Amino acid sequence: MTDEQTPAACESLRDRKARLTRTAIHEAAVRLAFERGLDAATVAQIADAAGISPRTFFNYFASKEDAIIGSAASGPDEQAVRAVVARTDLSGPLLTVVARLVREVLSLSLGDGESEQLRRALLVRHPELVQRRVDANTALAGALIDELVPLLSSRLARLDVPAGTTPRDTVRMLVIIAFAPLRHSFVPAAGDSGPEPTAQQMHERFDRSLDLFTSVLEGTHL
Repeated sequence: MTDEQTPAACESLRDRKARLTRTAIHEAAVRLAFERGLDAATVAQIADAAGISPRTFFNYFASKEDAIIGSAASGPDEQAVRAVVARTDLSGPLLTVVARLVREVLSLSLGDGESEQLRRALLVRHPELVQRRVDANTALAGALIDELVPLLSSRLARLDVPAGTTPRDTVRMLVIIAFAPLRHSFVPAAGDSGPEPTAQQMHERFDRSLDLFTSVLEGTHL
């Protein structure tokens, strides 16, 4: 695909305007929530910073929290999910493989640069946003499940699951379970009041949370 054929180049003027407006709202919401606090930042302030009316704001996002985390429409598409799966080694423990895929797929929709850093800090400060983000990425989870079912079918057949369980049901359960260590990694440890964690530190947190999670599962035979 040439530069002239990229999705951004091929979009209509109307679609481009909508994309830019959505981005402006999102960046304003992240910046104001970070600077003023999640509770203090208002939709009116976000709309003003984005150069739109509050009424226009609600054409794009249902709430300021949704504006902060973005939406499935502004995240990676099915092709991006397919690319993540294609470059991932699927031979490890099933839960570990799926959990790492979930983390990478969700991280794709975080964007780049300053907004990504501020949004990551907000997720750490407000773990309740993580669940909202999970809810907003239902479509992405569905795309991931679609990709994994045929690739993991032989391994799924060896699992001792209830009669009548379909491979898709099993993969869906794995994806749901895999969100637990991801959410846990966003919760600061007791007494942790240091600077906002870097991306590398967040990856390390996730690895520790995943190790803890698998240990708990194995130890309690869940």
